[in-house]
Amino acid sequence: MDRVLVLNADYTPLNVTSSQRGFNLVFLGKAELLKSSDNPINNGYKNYVRPLIIRLLKYVRHRIKNVRVNRNRIYRRDGHVCGYCGSNKQLTLDHIIPRSRGGDNSWTNLVTCCHKCNLYKADRTPAEADMALKIKPYEPTMFSEVMNGSVDKIWGEYKELMKVE
Repeated sequence: MDRVLVLNADYTPLNVTSSQRGFNLVFLGKAELLKSSDNPINNGYKNYVRPLIIRLLKYVRHRIKNVRVNRNRIYRRDGHVCGYCGSNKQLTLDHIIPRSRGGDNSWTNLVTCCHKCNLYKADRTPAEADMALKIKPYEPTMFSEVMNGSVDKIWGEYKELMKVE
């Protein structure tokens, strides 16, 4: 399913929504169409433009939320490979700083790890276990590939659109 980038009235990105929701916002007059797809929406009687980037007509106050940590998002962020050896078999999560030493469940402290490396590292830090991380853990944003698979294409089109204007 196509995704639509929703911008606030001041052109700041709000979120990514489905093409159906984006179309409804434009159709009801709550948003304006900034960029459309070449593939129209056909309902049998009429063809409608398929939105890619829309801007809300009224400003929406919102609070920027941090992306919540979850096992599948960590796996996607790390590309479903072990952060230490690169294996993709028997994956689990590893705390870089062990929980017994005050490590928390945060984006920068969790990494995808295979069962073998996790057993070897045990209750030590990577430096103590003489293991180097191949993947640098980071906290993704709402618009990164970890959260929405098709956002990169839409985000690139938005940046191109803003350069032209």
